[in-house]
Amino acid sequence: MICALLAAGSAAAQDGGLAVEAVEILPEVDIYGQEVWYAEGLLVNRGADAYTGITLLAEVYDAADNLIGEGLGYPVNACLAGLLPDFALQPGASQPFAAALELYEGDAGDIARVEILPQAQPTAPQPDAPAAIPGIVPITRREVVNVEWINDANLRYGAGCWRDLFTAWDWYAYNLDMDGEEAVSHPAAEAVAGEAMLRQIGLTDPLLLNRSFLTFDPGGRRMVYQGELNTVVTAEPDGSFKRVLFDGLANRTLQGFQWLRDGRFLAYYYGAYGDPVLYFTADVNGQTLSEPPENADPSLIVPGASPDGTRIVLAAEVGGVTGYYLKRAAYDGLDLLFEAEPPGNNWPGPLFRQDEDGATFVYAALPGEGQARLACFNLQSRRLNDLSPLPLRLTGDARGRWWLSPDNRRIALAADGTDGGLWLVSLDELPACD
Repeated sequence: MICALLAAGSAAAQDGGLAVEAVEILPEVDIYGQEVWYAEGLLVNRGADAYTGITLLAEVYDAADNLIGEGLGYPVNACLAGLLPDFALQPGASQPFAAALELYEGDAGDIARVEILPQAQPTAPQPDAPAAIPGIVPITRREVVNVEWINDANLRYGAGCWRDLFTAWDWYAYNLDMDGEEAVSHPAAEAVAGEAMLRQIGLTDPLLLNRSFLTFDPGGRRMVYQGELNTVVTAEPDGSFKRVLFDGLANRTLQGFQWLRDGRFLAYYYGAYGDPVLYFTADVNGQTLSEPPENADPSLIVPGASPDGTRIVLAAEVGGVTGYYLKRAAYDGLDLLFEAEPPGNNWPGPLFRQDEDGATFVYAALPGEGQARLACFNLQSRRLNDLSPLPLRLTGDARGRWWLSPDNRRIALAADGTDGGLWLVSLDELPACD
């Protein structure tokens, strides 16, 4: 890792507008498996205008102040994907950027400094932040991709690129009572650092490890991961006592695991935004709870599963009726819950809530008139209740997720992308789900 010296370079930077911070020179692997060097950092708007059409010119110099390379960059999200040209960086806001570097000669070891020259068009800033939503508290504007409830009053969340291994995310512990957070290390990070464990599970190749979606049961010991041929396996923290779940998934694209309760989880697969979603449920001891993915009813959304993994809610069109359906995970047959136009497969999937008295509810994030809505379906009364607007603003390259607290009183709602963040939804403060 080479830290670069910076110099202001554009009119926007000189007049207190755009500035760059925390620039580093880092290697990244492109889609062809080749190593490419990037200047990565943070673009900050210190002015009163918003800026759009942003590009960043990079000039690379050696110790003798000779120009030895150049580059072109753009604002990016946490996964280093370039943002659309109409993206506007608002006053006081910041956004990561990346500029691919091309050296005329030599290698990265010859780099002494890099000048980043932001260029953009000023535009009128957007109005202030949207009005607060009763019962929903914003926690952070980071790109949050995972939340783990520790107990009813504490959680930890990971911010970064959803494709990366959890050890690459920035983790924070948040206390609900104190409304405060602190940067932390994930408690399972040390287990992944050991080469012996990675040899045991066959993931010593960094590229295979990073696409494994390896994750630990937040309430237990064992882990689940995707192997080299897309085989799904569970194992102990040291890689021992492996249990193979499904090994015929080489042509499927895993998009993630969702932890349920007591070591159970849902795995879901699709190729791209808008594609149908396949899935299965299982537990960390190697027991499958549903049909194999290739036999499952395809869903128009990422499905949700009951805490025990035996029931699934998905979206589908059946007999000309598009809506949300309930199915027993291991059996055929769909039961229509309610008709609705489902969102994309980048939205949070349905969320089960089972209270101690046996009452069961399904929460769904649904498209609304200009704003996402939180709906709740009561499985006893068979009624759909509209509860509240949601602060989700998801483009096709952003994803939303959510997790129910252990006491069933709150939902941690997260999103990545330029409108990413983490919010706490207090179900006690919303209308009842009758």
